[in-house]
Amino acid sequence: MLLTLTVIIISVSLVMSKKQTDELMTEHTVIGIHILENDMTVEEERLGRAADSIVQGAAAAALSGNTRNLETSWNKIKSTDNDFAILTDTDGNVLWQSEGCKITSYDVSAALAGDVKSGISANCGVQLALEYITPVKYNNSTLVGAVIVGMDLAEPSYLDNVKTQSETEVTLFAGPTRYSTTIVDKNGDRVIGTDMADNVKSTVIDGGEEYKGKAVIVGQEYYVIYQPMYDMDGKLVGAYFSGLSAASSNALFRNMLIIVIVMGVAVMVISSVLLFLLIRKMIEKPITEVNKIADDMCSGNLGTPDSSFTFSDDEMGMFAKRLEVTKKTLNTYINDISDILAHMGDGDFTHTPAVEYIGDFIRINDSFKKINKNLHGIIQNIILSANEVMSGAEQMESGSQTLADGTTTQAAAIEQLSSSISDISSQITNTANNAGTANELSLRTSEKISVQDNEIKNMISAMNDIQQHSQEISKIIGTIEDIAFQTNILALNAAVEAARAGDAGKGFAVVADEVRNLAAKSSEAAQSTNALITATVNAVENGSRIAEATAESMKSVKTFAEQTNDLITQISQASATQSEAVHQVTAGIDQISGVVQMNSATAEQSAASCETLSSMSRELKNQISKLKA
Repeated sequence: MLLTLTVIIISVSLVMSKKQTDELMTEHTVIGIHILENDMTVEEERLGRAADSIVQGAAAAALSGNTRNLETSWNKIKSTDNDFAILTDTDGNVLWQSEGCKITSYDVSAALAGDVKSGISANCGVQLALEYITPVKYNNSTLVGAVIVGMDLAEPSYLDNVKTQSETEVTLFAGPTRYSTTIVDKNGDRVIGTDMADNVKSTVIDGGEEYKGKAVIVGQEYYVIYQPMYDMDGKLVGAYFSGLSAASSNALFRNMLIIVIVMGVAVMVISSVLLFLLIRKMIEKPITEVNKIADDMCSGNLGTPDSSFTFSDDEMGMFAKRLEVTKKTLNTYINDISDILAHMGDGDFTHTPAVEYIGDFIRINDSFKKINKNLHGIIQNIILSANEVMSGAEQMESGSQTLADGTTTQAAAIEQLSSSISDISSQITNTANNAGTANELSLRTSEKISVQDNEIKNMISAMNDIQQHSQEISKIIGTIEDIAFQTNILALNAAVEAARAGDAGKGFAVVADEVRNLAAKSSEAAQSTNALITATVNAVENGSRIAEATAESMKSVKTFAEQTNDLITQISQASATQSEAVHQVTAGIDQISGVVQMNSATAEQSAASCETLSSMSRELKNQISKLKA
């Protein structure tokens, strides 16, 4: 486990370190791209300043046709041998170009239109060139031509400057081909004219997207970044490249790998030694003590004292403590089983386990319970049977004698019982007659209750009719109130019209005032009547509820009367049945009298037999009393 953990830690550390290194190296290449692009901008500004310097002389040369002084001025202005300059007239024809200029195609239309245009130009006689095109004006007013100032990007000096600043290799691609670069082969020659890899070409040149990753260039691994390059018209013409050799990072990674492995091995060895000492201290002694406990258990010495060694709370300590608990539990079980068996040997089967059994020992407990249960039942049944037999024999002995003495007494009592039953028969007959009379009275009461029930239902129906008529009257009162309200409105309108008529309407105003008073009184009367009708309706509703409650009570009374009638009918029928049964009892008593005389002789014989049975039962009880269950 220690070895595996060490390997995992080393592997994770190396992978994370390698990943971080790759990210840092890749970000460094991004810095190289940014410096390259910035340097291209600086070169473009330099060409712009050179164009501004040559424009005045170019304007005079374009007007006069004398361009000899331009070459002298240009030689003072240019910075590298790959710089070039061209002067055209307003038709785009070349009036002058610098010595060694390789440009064969150009576009000055924007400059002749008065605009300045700059950027990268491709396939213009060279594969890549940086150009600055500006109009040439005489006295800053009259357009006389155009000037193109540029630089062949095959010039390596500015790339070397970028490499010095970024510490990365940089390259300009014309299409997929290296046109200018700082990368050199083993002979010290710049690696130009070679093509980028197919996967890079498909991403950058064909897809117009940035590419980051690793690539092998002239047999050496590089962290690389490629970005698309566009000319001054926005057309993709190549790519910018920045790369950082992976040799230094690989060497650094190898050194780190060696250091990490050495440190890992050292840590593993030290940890192993410490672990060995710790195991020897924490495990060897506990194992010895645990072995002693196990030996005692194997020898059957379960009552030996616990170990004096102080165990830790680790796995071995917990195991030792559980082993001691097991030894104590087994000792407790064996002592309890021995105690139970000793009591059984003495004939005492009432003793039960004093501890709670667990696990496989539950079967022992179940066996004790089953033995106890079975023997307890058997012994108790024997004891109970012996007691019952002895008690029965004694009772039979006593009973037989008593039976003989009582038989004579029963004969006399039976005669008195026969006389009493005759009197009871007469009384039952009278009770049956009275029950019949009560049944007739109950039927009449039930009929009266039914009549009252119908009358209450009629009363409830009448109360409902009164309630409906009262509601209709209330609606009529409402109509009267509406008429009084409308009349009052008409009276007010009439008073208004009378006031407008002046003196001619005074009589009409008096009539309108009387009509309004009459409408007010009608409204008051209607409200009073409505209040009385409402009170009447409420009273009728209350009476209706009372009548309904009375009807419900009458239903209950009727039910009770019917139940009472049924009970009286049952009493009448029972009385008749009892009368018949009494006659049958009288006949049976006569038969009992003859049987009693026969029992008297039999009882004397039973008394003699029971005395012998009682003596044998006492002997059986004395023997069984020695067992306990």
